[in-house]
Amino acid sequence: MSRRFRAFAFLALVPTFASITSPAHAATRVEGVPAFGHVFVIVGENTSLSDLNKTNAPFELGTLMRNSAWLTNYWAASHYSTSNYVAMTSGQYIPCEQADAAPAVCNQDVPNLFNQLDTAGVSWQEWNESMPAQCYLPNAGSDKDLNKYRVKHNPAMYYAGVEGDGGVWSATDLSAECLANVIATGGTGPNDTSAMDAALAAGTVGRFNYIVPNECEDGHDNCKPIGNNIEQFDAFLAREIPKIQASPAFGTDGVIIVTYDEGQGQGPNYADNQPPGFGGGNVAFAVMSPLVQPSLYGGLHNHYGLLRTLEDGFGITDHIAGAGDASVINEIWSQAP
Repeated sequence: MSRRFRAFAFLALVPTFASITSPAHAATRVEGVPAFGHVFVIVGENTSLSDLNKTNAPFELGTLMRNSAWLTNYWAASHYSTSNYVAMTSGQYIPCEQADAAPAVCNQDVPNLFNQLDTAGVSWQEWNESMPAQCYLPNAGSDKDLNKYRVKHNPAMYYAGVEGDGGVWSATDLSAECLANVIATGGTGPNDTSAMDAALAAGTVGRFNYIVPNECEDGHDNCKPIGNNIEQFDAFLAREIPKIQASPAFGTDGVIIVTYDEGQGQGPNYADNQPPGFGGGNVAFAVMSPLVQPSLYGGLHNHYGLLRTLEDGFGITDHIAGAGDASVINEIWSQAP
């Protein structure tokens, strides 16, 4: 049985949840998407929706799925990692990004979400777990020390207009924007999120937060003591999502989005019946927020649609690259038109 059909077989066993009505959100909607307060996008690694079960993902399939809008037909853009992180934040990618090349030899001067947020006056932070310093370009850390940072999972470093001073990509002349916003979740000790946790507790996080765990906690590698990649990301979510929800920044219009960079297998574009951007496998996608109607949703979406939805939620109507043709995720919100 193919991975895709295993995913549908798994979903057939999932109960349908009763509708839960959230308080109405009065702010202006764009394409049916309500105005977002603070947003937290958490990205895991290399896991198909069909890979999740109650043993390896008890938080995701228990607490998260039951309290979120859970998309069953959401697809990553491509294989491998970097192309998907770039797809989520710019609506496109180039061949060297699909090959996970380092930003020193593979960077672009293209419109991206971070620059869009700057123009819109929306504060943002990209939180990278175990990154030794702001905007850090070399790889660092190891699995045995539970602090493995890899720059290929840090999309901001691939954009000249974010990374380099004056909008010119540079290994040495980093922009003030990058140094202020592309930051570590904590120190380089094992699985350290102390800086991000402190900012959450104080409510001092940016309005947009892109959270990249290290390669033990994002599901990429098997690391002791847990020794199971899917369980490791599930444990990260179980630890950090309650802290986000408890933050003064979350409030009545906070949004938590959990997804993965890619899954296994080929996407529906290989059948020539869908546009490009669906080739990276069927992955879990959950939105937890007072603004959503918790349930299962079967609409077809991908990383470009996520970008378009983020743009809409922040009032940005100029949709870049693949986001311009993507299907917006607008069916999940309470009192959606």
